[in-house]
Amino acid sequence: MSAFLSKKNPALIILEAGVNHDGDFQKAKDLISDAAEAGADYIKFQTYTANRLAAKDSPSYWNLKEEPTTSQIELFSKYDGFEAKDYLALASHAQDCKIGFMTTCFDEIWVDDLDEIIPMYKIASADITNFGLIEHIARKNKPIIISTGAANFLEIESALGLIRRESDQEICIMHCVLNYPTEFQNANLNRITELVKDFKGTTIGYSDHTRPESSHMAIQTAYSLGARVFEKHFTLNKSLSGNDHYHSFSTLDCIEQIDSLRTLERMSRYSEENFIEIQTSARQFARRGLYASKPLMKGHIITAGDLIALRPTYRPRGIDADSSSILINKKLAADHCAGQPMTLDSFVNNSI
Repeated sequence: MSAFLSKKNPALIILEAGVNHDGDFQKAKDLISDAAEAGADYIKFQTYTANRLAAKDSPSYWNLKEEPTTSQIELFSKYDGFEAKDYLALASHAQDCKIGFMTTCFDEIWVDDLDEIIPMYKIASADITNFGLIEHIARKNKPIIISTGAANFLEIESALGLIRRESDQEICIMHCVLNYPTEFQNANLNRITELVKDFKGTTIGYSDHTRPESSHMAIQTAYSLGARVFEKHFTLNKSLSGNDHYHSFSTLDCIEQIDSLRTLERMSRYSEENFIEIQTSARQFARRGLYASKPLMKGHIITAGDLIALRPTYRPRGIDADSSSILINKKLAADHCAGQPMTLDSFVNNSI
């Protein structure tokens, strides 16, 4: 069975709380509770220590109208106050809420400190060339989700090669655009089809940074293109300023999106056996059988003009409309009135 998917849930939904707790432990717990209530499979946080993540001179790369902080280390320093014990407590709360717990660890120390509570690792887009971290995570031999924002295909292949040298676990490649927020015209969703084609043997997913909108088209379109793991930023209040709140789902957004995606899943499932079974009555009553088009006498030799195809095929022993050519030149064993069904007993010696 796949680490990411199952027959029951053919799509995996991860709500990315990130640091939308704003350093408040109770908010972090509330994010977990709400994500579980919304029906997500996992809640995911981000775990880093600012001075092990960014240099003193680290310019911003996000929308400054939404998040005015111009230094990465300054921004990250606002949200790196949780300790390992806090994440263990959050993982325990997630277990109580019956939702999976994840956190993206941005350095090897955090990977080692939190390995016991991480069922699968997420590697952020910006770390796709951070081979030291990738190798360290791969050696934990757990399933890995790797985002590919701003990465070309050669960089993706290099990262996958490193993981596969160290681990035999499953890998999920996430299409992603590192614009916060991503404008709709920049979502590049058709790249998902290229990832599906070029990286066989991996699960393909989509990490969405577009602004929430009522139709939730980005994730639904991504599913239709082949993505099966979905990640979306999540907040208790998307009207809050700064950080990731402005491109995150609210709890109501989550409920609507998850319900919509689960409906799309059900609509997309296919089984030939089920396809036929659910249309049994249509096969029986909407398909046509052969009837006498006019009064016919015993001993009459059937011509094409003697037959009319009408709904339904007569049961039992009726003859389906696709057998009309077989009846030509057959001799009737009895009189037939107009509109009388043709059956296997209609012909001399049942000779069809």
